Amino acid sequence: MTRESILETIWKTLAVVRQRHQAQRAIEGTSWGLLCGSLIALPFLIAHLLGSLSGLNPLLMLTIPAGTGVLLGAAIGLFLPLHSHESAKRVDRHYRFKDRLLTAVSFLSKTDSQKESTSMERLQLEDAVRHAQQVDPKAVQPYHLPQNFSWSIGVTLLALAIGIVSPFFNRQQAFAAAERLPEVVSTVETLREDLIDKVDELAEKNPDEKEVKELADKLKELLAQLDESASDRKESLGTLSEMEAAIRSAMSAFQLESVDASMKEVAEALSAAEATRSAGQAMKAGQYSKAADELEKLDTDAMSKQERRAVSEQMKRAAEGMNRRNQKSLSKAALKMAEALEKSDCDECKKCACELAGECRKQSLRKGICEGLEGKLALLGFCKSECNGGQCQGSKDGGNNTNKSDKGSKSAGTGAAGNPTSGEETNLDSTRQRKDITGMVGSEGDSEYETQKSSEGQQEQSGRDFRENFQEYRKMSEAVLETEPIPLGQRQMIRRYFESIRPSEGDGK
Repeated sequence: MTRESILETIWKTLAVVRQRHQAQRAIEGTSWGLLCGSLIALPFLIAHLLGSLSGLNPLLMLTIPAGTGVLLGAAIGLFLPLHSHESAKRVDRHYRFKDRLLTAVSFLSKTDSQKESTSMERLQLEDAVRHAQQVDPKAVQPYHLPQNFSWSIGVTLLALAIGIVSPFFNRQQAFAAAERLPEVVSTVETLREDLIDKVDELAEKNPDEKEVKELADKLKELLAQLDESASDRKESLGTLSEMEAAIRSAMSAFQLESVDASMKEVAEALSAAEATRSAGQAMKAGQYSKAADELEKLDTDAMSKQERRAVSEQMKRAAEGMNRRNQKSLSKAALKMAEALEKSDCDECKKCACELAGECRKQSLRKGICEGLEGKLALLGFCKSECNGGQCQGSKDGGNNTNKSDKGSKSAGTGAAGNPTSGEETNLDSTRQRKDITGMVGSEGDSEYETQKSSEGQQEQSGRDFRENFQEYRKMSEAVLETEPIPLGQRQMIRRYFESIRPSEGDGK
């Protein structure tokens, strides 16, 4: 028997055993990959069942890791190299050949390089060939299920069951769209149009005020959070409260009251000279735009030495108070003007007056911003009322019925304001008489009155400035709106009224 025939017979037998061995390894690798992938997916599926990962597809959460594990295990089993010595060991172990095939494989590997073999080696090779012809590869390497197969199937079925049951058990995922509260959804749309867009507009008009830009970004983030929590009334109310806190924080950053106090100190200093008195009076009255105009056309040449000294000294004291209040830019402008007045440097005084005018305009601008934000706080208060209870109690149609009722009702005043004259007149069932009431003219008693300057130029006195009236009565109305059970429709009507009559800067009407 030639060496080539011996080599062909032995390698052919071992090749079949090796192929079956690789297939068995692929089966075992598949089982291990399925087990590992299912174990990886199991905690995510449990989290989905409890509602933590409700936005993900549970079947994909199982299919991706399990499928990856199966493919990876099968590839390792099939393509991981397997040497012929391992196949020869398996054959010798199964048939108890006493390492005949393993020795033959070693001899054949050696003769590949040496080309010649001894008589003893040839006899051993011929004996190995006779035994190799008796080998049945199916008996040496049978196909069978791995020991961990039952565990793999069990864990996979458990994960699959959780993935199937999870959408039905997790109602937050299955019915999220249906559970969105309509009043919260309406609030989101209202705030997007009347709050976010308006604050964005304020930020674009005032690029130097970084607080407004930060507020706009914060409100956008909170609105997205409100939209996500539209199914939870309590969480929605908490988000609206955060919006209110963000607006109040932005308003407090301007320190309007503190700056107003400093401006009044500057106004007192400017009132010490005739040339600066008009600017001081305007500043003291809170008319900062007018005060800025007066400062920009200030002529310090008309001021006497004594007036300059008096204004300078008071301006320095005002600057010290501004430093204590941490108003550095305003303090710097006031101090520079005081030094220029002390040195009688008219050009520097003019420059410093313009700088102080810029601070006045900044304060006027910030007060306008805060007035606009106050209106947004009122809007948020209305939205919180709407989200907290929706429509008014005691009426199934939300108080929009304008028809008459002969019975008493707790929902009085909640009717629609759009057409109050519709429907039949209410029968009061009473006898009515018309009387004219007359009063006696007298001077006793307190009263508030307001007079204005007419177009003919006649000088009249005013008992109370319109702006102060507006602020006082608006605060009174807000206090009542927060404490009294006023219907929602009338709340919005009152707030719109005050919004429509809000005085502008320097408005005398």
